[in-house]
Amino acid sequence: MTDGRSFRQAKVVAFLSKFDKDRVKNFNELIKVAKCFEFTGFENVNWEDDLWTVTGGRLTKLPGRKVKSISIKFKPPEKLCFDMTSEWKDVIKALFLHRFHEKNQSLTSQRFFITAVVYIANASNELGKSLISLTPEVLDNACVLISKHYSETTAYSLHKNVCEFAAHCDSNKLCKTLFKYKYAGMKRPSKVGGLGGAIDNGIDYEDAQDTAGEKIVAPEVYAVIGELHRNVPKLHKYRLYVLMLTLFACLGRRFSEISLLPNQSISRNAKALAYIEYFPEKQYQGDTLTPKRKLYLYSQVVGVVEEVLSELETLTAASRSTAIQMHKNNAADLRFLENINENQKLYPADLRALGISDTLLTSTGWLRQKDRAWPDYDAKTLQGIVPANAIHFTYVKHLREYCSKYYEETSTSVIRVDQFGKEYFTKDFLFIRPLGISSGTYAPWLATICTHSMFSTFQRYLENLVKEFASKSLSVSFTSHHFRHTLNTLLDEGGLSDLMQTHWFARSNPGDTKAYQHTPPAKRALMLHEAIKGGKVGGRLAEQIEILPVELHDAILKARIQAVHDVGPGLCIHPFSQIPCEKHLECSADCKDYLWVKDDKARLSEQKRQYAINSLALETAEAIQKSTKPKKSIDWINHTKKKLKTLGAQLNDNGVFDFNPIEYLKEIGYGKEL
Repeated sequence: MTDGRSFRQAKVVAFLSKFDKDRVKNFNELIKVAKCFEFTGFENVNWEDDLWTVTGGRLTKLPGRKVKSISIKFKPPEKLCFDMTSEWKDVIKALFLHRFHEKNQSLTSQRFFITAVVYIANASNELGKSLISLTPEVLDNACVLISKHYSETTAYSLHKNVCEFAAHCDSNKLCKTLFKYKYAGMKRPSKVGGLGGAIDNGIDYEDAQDTAGEKIVAPEVYAVIGELHRNVPKLHKYRLYVLMLTLFACLGRRFSEISLLPNQSISRNAKALAYIEYFPEKQYQGDTLTPKRKLYLYSQVVGVVEEVLSELETLTAASRSTAIQMHKNNAADLRFLENINENQKLYPADLRALGISDTLLTSTGWLRQKDRAWPDYDAKTLQGIVPANAIHFTYVKHLREYCSKYYEETSTSVIRVDQFGKEYFTKDFLFIRPLGISSGTYAPWLATICTHSMFSTFQRYLENLVKEFASKSLSVSFTSHHFRHTLNTLLDEGGLSDLMQTHWFARSNPGDTKAYQHTPPAKRALMLHEAIKGGKVGGRLAEQIEILPVELHDAILKARIQAVHDVGPGLCIHPFSQIPCEKHLECSADCKDYLWVKDDKARLSEQKRQYAINSLALETAEAIQKSTKPKKSIDWINHTKKKLKTLGAQLNDNGVFDFNPIEYLKEIGYGKEL
């Protein structure tokens, strides 16, 4: 059984087009090319400085924050006390720029990479190694120290960056050693969820039917969101966030994937399957490329999602009009001030009518502070009284100045670019709203996307909103990402294969999917327990149960099913925590612990593939047996026939008869010579 280690290799491209046998020349060429890059915001950067200040571009676009500049440090953190040589500083700066040029990574990604390489520099310093003479021992020492200094989750990310650095050294021929490095101790943090495992508390403990955990959204939260969706008025100031919550609950996407949904309605393919388009976050490459993909909707939520998209079209119409005008003029949308005479005096009541706070004309207001307002000693209140403190007025040109001061160029800059080169601006996204300003009011002349900080602010008021519009209180805390964990777990319990889960949630590695499956081992075992009793499962154990007295079924199943593991075409119930499995990876070879759910269409493709491959293997073994050197072909023939018998039974249970493995292999393009 797997011990949790990751076996993925870092995938990088060579930054140099030509290589020399001399590693020093390759190093110098890498630096030379890096110094030639010209990026937005790097105009004031001096290569020799240990602190770079970037004033624009991708690195200043931080989720939920508005910053005008960021800093990048090329020096050891306080945890490390050593003098880093210029050689290491140069290679870190060069790889930083090359990575940014290649994939346009975020600030967090770049800082993690820099930190990891600094630890490598520290380890090389302790062993007296230069960059060119670097060895795997140096990389191992750096990873060990990282594990001591950081939490399990942070260390995991830094370990991956150490591996990436080694891959860059390999691809650009910077070191004498070819690493192909993978840190032996790198594995996903143990606190994340997993698929199988032994049952700690026995199969019949009290809560075995429940799926719960710190990352699972409680059922009452879904009930409350449903009530908010129905009861919160459509013009309520928090209605936009209620609709966002609804999509979190239905789709299980990351925050940025929901908040940056393109403006759209539900589409349908040739088979009438409903889908929407979105930008998967983990494939985000900044302004250079952000592949867009289709998200197919399961039938139960199509109506809800369609209703949400339709309502958002109406709810955001005014902000979208503002965003379009901002994009057109690269400025604030001041159309609401166009028909005001330049010489007209504007009083507090006039500002309120325009949607601008009248506090601007008070003694602490911006117009008064900037000498853009004047007293009118004859002006009267609504009661017809001349007040002791004169009422102030201003002119429309000063309101234009005030409204424009909140406009920033980033408001009309590109946010996403899809794989076809289409650019997406604020106006092109589903969730947009008026900009909130420091006075606690909204600026309808400016439109913005919904950031994570805005959603976090809404969550602080969520409890009061629930008290007003829902029948139940909300005492459970949750994050937007918890819906992703919950929906993944529910789909897993419903029988969706790991491969389909990985595809639907847009993950690149099927192993990551297991971190989102939180079904307790006892519940998984009980689910299989009931399926076997109901005749819905095939395999040797299921066949044995059928011929035994009914009163013995429960006792035998409780004794035999102590773990449940997904093994591709079926399920394994071997208790790995108690004893190793002699048939590991050969589950279909008539193993007593191998089971499968009948009519499991999600696994049909894998069952066909394995049957076809083993049919080909049987033909090969039979051909070898007839040759002059049969070797142990008879053993392979017997072994393969066992697997084909089991896989054939699985195909029959899935409604597939007279399966032609050769035609199937041709269909999937396996071996064009067949």
